[in-house]
Amino acid sequence: MYSTDKFRKSALLTCAAFGLGACMGATGPAPEPVATPTEPQVQPAPEPATPAPSPANPDRLVGANPKAVIDLMGEPSLMRRDGTVQVMLFETTSCVFEVVFMEPHADAHFAATHLAARTRTGADTDLQACLASILPDGTWPDGS
Repeated sequence: MYSTDKFRKSALLTCAAFGLGACMGATGPAPEPVATPTEPQVQPAPEPATPAPSPANPDRLVGANPKAVIDLMGEPSLMRRDGTVQVMLFETTSCVFEVVFMEPHADAHFAATHLAARTRTGADTDLQACLASILPDGTWPDGS
């Protein structure tokens, strides 16, 4: 037989092993489960919208100086100057784009005043399409 002390020690060890709730009688409704706090969901910042590239607009060249045109379109295949007129040709396999610069007087700077586009055989062609074939990716490199 067990002695009372041994029984108490055994009962305490059993209660400790199974939790105190197993040794106590039910005294009321079961406690409500405690919600575990969750960390707030952080939404990543939206990526800034990349502006759509501007289509090749020949009007943008009107009034530009020769350096600005070369910076935009690259080196011309031909550059010619006759007094107050300077002409640049930009060629692709399908067309020739011509920019004519005028110098209104000796102290003024050259500015693009005339644009033309033709096929390699000399027939007139679409100015915007020819310019797009010369520009990188068919759009202005500066994205504006």
